[in-house]
Amino acid sequence: MTQRKTTIALKKIESNFNKGYILESLLQNYHLNVDLLKLICTKSEVKGFDADKKLKSIVNELAKEIDENQKLKTIISKKNLKIVKVWVGKMDVFFKTLKHKYPTNCKTLFLETQKVSGVLNISAHKIFGATTK
Repeated sequence: MTQRKTTIALKKIESNFNKGYILESLLQNYHLNVDLLKLICTKSEVKGFDADKKLKSIVNELAKEIDENQKLKTIISKKNLKIVKVWVGKMDVFFKTLKHKYPTNCKTLFLETQKVSGVLNISAHKIFGATTK
């Protein structure tokens, strides 16, 4: 994941949303956020990180590691990680609902996903800035 890939993904998400494909843009944004979380974990060298784990366990590992790892604390704060944790729970409920019927909260969840994407994007830019210097 590079800055260029992130920018391209965000442009695709925005164009799909403007065309009215809210569910598709929500899913694309979800995958972008997952990739950004995995990038944060790999670059900050989180102990016991495995890319094949579920998102909830990745976020829980980040929460445990943030107390010990000073480098991780500068990349993403506890407050921002709490926002991500709440969002992960809402996305789990969304996917369970999606199995049975078309969910009605796509637009509000998309807007919240955009906020989480912004938080993770700021953290990723801290990583990209650190690697280019």
